[in-house]
Amino acid sequence: MSNTENDAIKQFIDLVNQLSSCSSIRRNASQSTALKFLYARKFDVPRAVSLYEQHEQTRQREQLYNIDPSREPLKSELLTGKFTILPARDSSGAAIALFTASKHSPLSVSHATTLQGIVYQLDAALQSSETQKAGLVFIYDMCGSKYSNFDYDLSQKILNLLKTLDFGGFVWFFDEGLL
Repeated sequence: MSNTENDAIKQFIDLVNQLSSCSSIRRNASQSTALKFLYARKFDVPRAVSLYEQHEQTRQREQLYNIDPSREPLKSELLTGKFTILPARDSSGAAIALFTASKHSPLSVSHATTLQGIVYQLDAALQSSETQKAGLVFIYDMCGSKYSNFDYDLSQKILNLLKTLDFGGFVWFFDEGLL
């Protein structure tokens, strides 16, 4: 780490901790949290702090704290394989996340549970410094999906969540029969 990057990390942590003291949510930013948001904003501290604030607001609004993957219904949601971080990376080194819409059944799972499953796995993927630096490509695969698999409101929530992470790119695959 360069001195400039270390200074940015310290400044980010100080600013976030000041914000937390004025908020109902008490969070102490760690170095890994600082790096995740600073990489996403090319070490521009004010922009990284703004992104962090948006991310925390989304987590609060969607109740994405205290995620326990061993408890139902999240445990079953994770076992569906609907959302997964692939073991391979793209040519630039970015991690690849895949949401398989054909495995989604809007009538049998809540938005909260689906979002918790996504966030749980994204949090794990974003612990990697390689992913923090190279980003993550999110693939929303609609191939083989039926109209009954599609959940517009959930798709909007996923997009909003991904915007608050701003870690890479988005790729949408559609089955021609669905269009």
